[in-house]
Amino acid sequence: MNRRLTSLLALVALAVSGAVWAGGPGVGQDIGILDDAETAALVYMREEEKLARDVYLSLHELWGSLVFVNIADAEQRHMDTMGKMLDLYGIPDPVVSDAVGAFSAASGLGTWYAELMDRGNDSLVEAFRVGGYIEEMDIRDLQLAIAATDEQPLLNAYTNLLAGSRNHLRAFVAHLTALGVDYEAQVLEQAEVDAIVEDYSDVVPNEGFTINANLSDAWYYPETDGQGFFLAVFPDQRKILLAWFTYDTELPGVEVTANLGDPGQRWLTAQGSYAGAQAELQLYSSGGGLFDRSPPVPVHEQIGSILLQFEDCANGTVFYDIPALGEAYRTGLIPIRRVALDNVTHCERADQP
Repeated sequence: MNRRLTSLLALVALAVSGAVWAGGPGVGQDIGILDDAETAALVYMREEEKLARDVYLSLHELWGSLVFVNIADAEQRHMDTMGKMLDLYGIPDPVVSDAVGAFSAASGLGTWYAELMDRGNDSLVEAFRVGGYIEEMDIRDLQLAIAATDEQPLLNAYTNLLAGSRNHLRAFVAHLTALGVDYEAQVLEQAEVDAIVEDYSDVVPNEGFTINANLSDAWYYPETDGQGFFLAVFPDQRKILLAWFTYDTELPGVEVTANLGDPGQRWLTAQGSYAGAQAELQLYSSGGGLFDRSPPVPVHEQIGSILLQFEDCANGTVFYDIPALGEAYRTGLIPIRRVALDNVTHCERADQP
């Protein structure tokens, strides 16, 4: 697999973009008593995830790049996961205010937030580097937390957050690459960063969730009006069919017309196999057909690929690689949610072992 496809199909399995433990805290597992080190790590991780969310929200407001708000959405879910762990073990929550930039004095993260924002204010390139720095820090701290506990609920939660942080690092590196900037490691060894970025096969899957037929539904990203996805899951064949309703990357000229619909509308399809919480899909564009007629028979052209990952029964991430879009738009991630939550309960029941 070539480096580009590897590193950006390898914006993998999120998310952004960030995977979280979807099995529910403590389901079917024994709960122990945390020692001081385990408690300190959990408390700190709750605020560290808030730091990431707050910085990304602020950088999105500053620069307008959707990658920041997309990943901030995933960081919110990471925060929620750590909050569930605190509740599970009866530990007080250090987050006393949800306001952006507000942290406990003991953590020292308020100063860190200010320093990171000073860096991110310099340029969009530096803002992406700040994102990479935060994710490298998260990866290191999660690795240390995993090594310091034998509590299975914590191991599940930390492992899935680690997968999310790797995905987010890939996303920031991809955006820098699109700007012609090479990314240099800031916390981890360069070899470890390169391995994460270049080979999505090492991604830790979301072990707490399994795709099931009740994910068949309409999905969307609330920040982009008039766009979305329809998913159909076929469990007997372990296949997924996806229809993606979206628009071109630029508005068509006023002279361009269409007899039906808007000339800028795009309808793409994808299909492929799934395992666990994720599916690898081939993406197609169709053309050459006419309204309510056959023949002519439409022509289906493969134009890229999608890695689809679900965090739980209501949230997922679409990672896409579409070479024809050029460097500026070729790769990206879209956090998706159900349009309606009617089938979530059925999905959760089907996901139980």
